[in-house]
Amino acid sequence: MLYVIIYPNNFILGIKMYSPQYLGPNEDFLEAQARVCTGPHQTRPLGKKESDGPHPDQIFEIILDSLNGKLDSKHAVSEAQMGAFFTAMTIRKYFPESTQWSTAEKDAFNKYYSILNTHLPKDIKFLIDPTLEYISQNPTEHIVVTALQKILQGQHLGYTETRQMCEAIMTNEVKPALKAGALIGQRMNRETYEEVRGYLDSYYAPKNVQPIDVDNLTHFGQPYDGATRYFRPTLFIAAVRAALGQPSILHSVDMMPPKNGITEEAILQSLGAKTDLTLEQVSKVITNENVGFGYVSQREYSPGAYNIRELRVHIKKRPPWAATEKALQFFTAQKNNYMVIGYYHIGYEKPLLQMALERGCQGAVAIKGEEGTSSYSLRLGKPSTPERMAVNYSQGFLCVNGKREEFSLDIDPKMYGFDYQINPRPDVISAEAYAEEGVAALSGKKGQIYDRIVLNTAIVDYLLGIYADPYVAIEQVREVIENGSALDHLKAYISVSNEI
Repeated sequence: MLYVIIYPNNFILGIKMYSPQYLGPNEDFLEAQARVCTGPHQTRPLGKKESDGPHPDQIFEIILDSLNGKLDSKHAVSEAQMGAFFTAMTIRKYFPESTQWSTAEKDAFNKYYSILNTHLPKDIKFLIDPTLEYISQNPTEHIVVTALQKILQGQHLGYTETRQMCEAIMTNEVKPALKAGALIGQRMNRETYEEVRGYLDSYYAPKNVQPIDVDNLTHFGQPYDGATRYFRPTLFIAAVRAALGQPSILHSVDMMPPKNGITEEAILQSLGAKTDLTLEQVSKVITNENVGFGYVSQREYSPGAYNIRELRVHIKKRPPWAATEKALQFFTAQKNNYMVIGYYHIGYEKPLLQMALERGCQGAVAIKGEEGTSSYSLRLGKPSTPERMAVNYSQGFLCVNGKREEFSLDIDPKMYGFDYQINPRPDVISAEAYAEEGVAALSGKKGQIYDRIVLNTAIVDYLLGIYADPYVAIEQVREVIENGSALDHLKAYISVSNEI
């Protein structure tokens, strides 16, 4: 069957293609989304008191003004925003009493819905009331609508349903409101392990993982939205590890909203490296004995995922796959595969480590590091408790003689000779500044950047079982920095990436 609908001129082979460009977003509406588009215990109902963000009446007035064309394109509420908001409102009917609709929200809905109903598109009406019939405009959109019929009732999806839904969202064949509703709904319903697996494999299928001609390889997974408070050392850690004979692969983007922080790709660009290498080219860089590490951009391995960056602005919250993309695997080494994953929200570390195990890793470590990265702070605050995991809390596994051995501990830098009274922040936060400071550290300049690179490289390799003694690891790291070989590997990467 051929699907054609009347919408702005964007058709491919008769299937409607929706433009990824959005109106707005409206900032007041984003504030309301920040309060209600979250979990069953974190949601903050609107209108309970004056400090509860925008009043529900104000939110519905903004929607009406947007639908009637009274707001200019920069300040209008986008369909994606409405999709996220109304999905959240629908799902909250299944939440605990304290996070269900407030009296003010109920009153506003009763006051405005009859007039809204005459203006809202059919897809958004469906998100408000999933019992209404909504006819999907093409087979790809039908996948998302079918998934939403469960999501809107607080139900979970199976692995295949989740994967197909995510793959559909990464196309231009699904309305923005439906995409936004599916992503926010999954986040609010709290994912099962099967759903987490589905997110990961929709980005990069396991069948696409290729062997690489190195004995050992470590995948580093960091938040794609970057750093805005602390130095991002992973690129320089990879250069040090390469000098120690431990290949690494990094993956990220140039910039990811809504945080838009400093990423490895941005630092590489500042250094003059090429950042659009294909995975085949990345393999050649890693196996080059003068380089020994590689970087792949999301633009190359998953263009569809990269192309929905703007949607992430309009749903306000990070989509559920923002956590799972850090556990991606692109290559398998001949002997030992390792994974290092940063995380922030407690609960994600266990499924991420399980996926690393299922993908054949001999060792993996999940670190509650700075800004959700795997980067250790130079000062341990309060130690972890069963209820609260501190920054620097690390847990993981090693496969020894065919058996999985688990570990968990806080990393206290003082134990390894790094005695800081406060955890220092960089003076300048920019890709150029991070590039300059990282190169200076690899050139032997002492200070907090140097110490971060040494601590993080040595402790990670110790936890992965590459070194039996963390103090020996620290000595080895310092040696390859001091003799210049770590910097040589970084320079080689810049040169080879431009020549390949």
